[in-house]
Amino acid sequence: MVNEDVEFRDEIDGGMQEQTLSIKEIVLRQIRKIGDISCKEFTGGYWEKKPMRTSSGIMFSEVYHDDVREAYCNAVDFLIDIVYPMGDDILKNYLKDFEDFKENIIKEDQKDEVKIEIGQKIKLKRQTFRQINLMFDRTNIWKGVGSYNE
Repeated sequence: MVNEDVEFRDEIDGGMQEQTLSIKEIVLRQIRKIGDISCKEFTGGYWEKKPMRTSSGIMFSEVYHDDVREAYCNAVDFLIDIVYPMGDDILKNYLKDFEDFKENIIKEDQKDEVKIEIGQKIKLKRQTFRQINLMFDRTNIWKGVGSYNE
């Protein structure tokens, strides 16, 4: 199921200190990121104009606020990419049926683009996130993991 021989190294402080991460730790970090995004309001991206006083008058600065809905969908997609190789048949069939996830990469010009309303997309990603967590339970992936502190 999970290959414990896989190592990922995260260089901290310009290479002065190295931290070795297992695939489980990487998955847990991604789940934590998804949790952080889920605690925010799922707002779309937008530009905000703010007036600023200058010596010559007033200028407007523009700040872009990220689309939290897309950030959530992207975070779940990244988790799918991470766990797919360790996924069981139930998860792989679910991903094939509901996410149109195929093992072979399809060239962009060969893919039929289907526009999904963002609300439906978020519901689908939440359902997929639940399916991934059910797979973790079925495969007992967290056996031996005491706690996670970052």
